[in-house]
Amino acid sequence: MGKAARHSPDVIELDLKRGRQLGSALRDAYASVLNEPCPQHLLDLLDELRLKEKSNQDKQTS
Repeated sequence: MGKAARHSPDVIELDLKRGRQLGSALRDAYASVLNEPCPQHLLDLLDELRLKEKSNQDKQTS
């Protein structure tokens, strides 16, 4: 494909269309990940880390 062909309106339009399709697929994939429930063991770990952080902050202020 020559330089002129790469910059033709048809090629540019196809690139834009592919970009829109990719963006849509990416948004859908991201939304599906956000809709996944967080496993309980990760929630427990988060609670444990929050308690440790609070304990460390309490020690520093004492």
